[in-house]
Amino acid sequence: MTAMFPPPRPVVMDAGWRDLLSIGDADDPFRHKVRGQQMAFLYRCLPFAILVCVSNGAVVLASMADEASPPVLFFWFFAQLAMILAWLVRAVREHLAGRLTEPTPGFVRRAAAELGVVGLAWGLLFADVLGRVPPTESMLVLAMAMTAMGVSAFTTSIFPLGAILLAGPMMAGTVWGLAASDWAGNWMVHVVMGSFLIVTIRGNMLSARSFMARRHARERLTEQEEVLRLLLNEFETNGSEWLFEFDSAGRLSIASPRFAEAVRQPVEAILGRHWTDFLTDLSAASEFFTIVRRGLPFRDTMLRVEVDGESRWWSLSGTPKRDRDGRLVGYRGVGCDVTERQRSAERIAELATFDTLTGLVNRRIIHQALADGLVSVRGTCLLFVDLDRFKAVNDSLGHGAGDKLLHEVGYRLQDVVARRMGADALVGRLGGDEFAVVVRDSDLARATALGEEIIATVSRPYVLGGKQAIIGASIGLAVGPADGADVEGLMRAADLALYDVKAKGRGTVRHYDRAMHRRAEARRALELDLRNALAGGQMRLAFQPVVNALDERIVGFEALMRWRHPQHGEIPPATFIPIAEEAGLIGELGSWALAEACRIAAGWPRHIRLAVNLSPIQFDDPAFADIVSHTLSRYNIQPERLELELTESLFLEERPQTIALLEQLESMGVGFALDDFGTGYSSLGYLRKIPFRRIKIDRSFVRASTSGGGESMAIIEAIVALADRLGMETTAEGTETRAEFEAMRRLGCAQVQGYYFGAPMSADDAERLIDRTRPLVELAPALMAPVAAPVSLSATKG
Repeated sequence: MTAMFPPPRPVVMDAGWRDLLSIGDADDPFRHKVRGQQMAFLYRCLPFAILVCVSNGAVVLASMADEASPPVLFFWFFAQLAMILAWLVRAVREHLAGRLTEPTPGFVRRAAAELGVVGLAWGLLFADVLGRVPPTESMLVLAMAMTAMGVSAFTTSIFPLGAILLAGPMMAGTVWGLAASDWAGNWMVHVVMGSFLIVTIRGNMLSARSFMARRHARERLTEQEEVLRLLLNEFETNGSEWLFEFDSAGRLSIASPRFAEAVRQPVEAILGRHWTDFLTDLSAASEFFTIVRRGLPFRDTMLRVEVDGESRWWSLSGTPKRDRDGRLVGYRGVGCDVTERQRSAERIAELATFDTLTGLVNRRIIHQALADGLVSVRGTCLLFVDLDRFKAVNDSLGHGAGDKLLHEVGYRLQDVVARRMGADALVGRLGGDEFAVVVRDSDLARATALGEEIIATVSRPYVLGGKQAIIGASIGLAVGPADGADVEGLMRAADLALYDVKAKGRGTVRHYDRAMHRRAEARRALELDLRNALAGGQMRLAFQPVVNALDERIVGFEALMRWRHPQHGEIPPATFIPIAEEAGLIGELGSWALAEACRIAAGWPRHIRLAVNLSPIQFDDPAFADIVSHTLSRYNIQPERLELELTESLFLEERPQTIALLEQLESMGVGFALDDFGTGYSSLGYLRKIPFRRIKIDRSFVRASTSGGGESMAIIEAIVALADRLGMETTAEGTETRAEFEAMRRLGCAQVQGYYFGAPMSADDAERLIDRTRPLVELAPALMAPVAAPVSLSATKG
């Protein structure tokens, strides 16, 4: 409070004799007030002074009337009478007017002149009488003179000009009379009179100077008080804070209107109440009570109060009030209602602790729980829970349904963990569709059993907006401190275990082992090398021929991407393609492979076609169709010669942008082939939606067809019949023997591909193979039958 409203500092006015004797300008407000104070003091003291002087003078004259000169005596009497009459007339006039006479400079001059006349009358009287009376009687005259001068000095103590005009002639007359009397040679009388004169004049000047300094300080204080009043009014009117004051007993002695608004009561109702009446939690305010009892200042102290049954927060700042002896007599200060700010702070703290969607704790609290568990207990288990097929639900039913699903999953997780582990476990959401469970003081067997129950619970159907949704869960498990002695190490171990279970089938709990770390390190090293593989010229394409099953003539090639590592040699596509997809490199590799395949195929006969095997991730690029169009145009490849191989995983999530992109490519004339049909999540629905040119039968069925696999042959017959009905062709992959080829031809496959007709070969070997089978006369494309030949980027073909 003191810092906000400091008390005014005392102002000392350095007034010189010119300032003390000056009347001042009529327009000077300060001088106007000084003149008013001077005249008020003068006329307040004047009646008593006249009474004393006249009575004493009468005594002197009564005893020495014969000694005084008649003209001097008449002048003295007339001056006293005129002074008394003037004072009486002015007093009556002011009484009738109900106000004092305006202290103008002219009025002050007239008053000074009146004092000068009176002083002159007394001075003449003293000069005349002292020069005539004997020494024994002159002592009475001197006493009278000194009394008159003392009374004059007192009457005009704050009016130096009047003092000089009144007492000056008296002193001059007295000195003149002494010079003409028998005391003229007595130096002691002159010393006494001189000393009296000096003391009187100095005392008068000091009094006047002190008066003017006090008057000046009061004016400054008044100005500051006015400014302070205006500031407080502005503060109270426009500010959010309010003023209060309570006495040593704790009772409110001052409460501003805004304070009354804060407690929703009138000012009169809260004055006199103890300030603790508003507090709701006295125990929480114990520290504040200690500060007040010790008489210390406080600042921004937060207190919980209750107003009309509503809990609110106040912030108070105050300074102690003390009397002249230093005793505590109360406090004054400012306060404000900070309820909304406090609620915002609590909300921020909640957001920093809990996940807003599920109500579970967030990653920060999981970190803290792991850190505490690793330090205080043995056997802290961490389970990373990742939802399977959540993205498909989110895309198909919408983000609102996805949020409801996450909320329901969080509820189920809390329920199953609380039932099995009680207070020894904590469930949190890490972000997206990833959750974490921290189990303290547990072992691998209990944690594994908990994980299996979590998977069973999460995998139960959900009803979202009237529609049923089914998801699954995969769990990576790590046990500290064996799998990780610190938080980061344990979380990395659980993450590696989760990655391993997702890579090997999902839907199970997998415990971390050291081999996972080694595989992760090797995978990370390969990823780093893969980023530089294209620039280093390590990537190449191999081509495997595709032949017509009827005449065994080459109708196309499938291009297979190969990576020759400078240290590790040939890296299988099954190893580096998933790494490229996860690292975001598949788009760059796919574009390069498409361009390289088209560049090489540009020199082939126009009846030889090729296919490019696409990753589903490439369909996330909205510019992919433009990339294909630009590549075909650049190498002058007819779109009908290109066939893009798609896997069934592309259609697990029915995304509108995927269908739109396929339609755009189809309108260009590019064909599609469904790769590895029958081994994945086969669905006849997308065979109807997507205009496939061909279906590729997986080599596992081809191999089983010649080894007594009646079921495989039946499946192949069904696929061929289905393709015929839909206007599609079939290609049998992995044909490695003559028997497999003959079996495929008998079953009606249009084309075959495999080691029997050629392993993946270089571009030059493919060119030579084409030359050996090139017909003597090539027909124009318009006269040729629409037979397709595939080119693949990423799969290993045999």
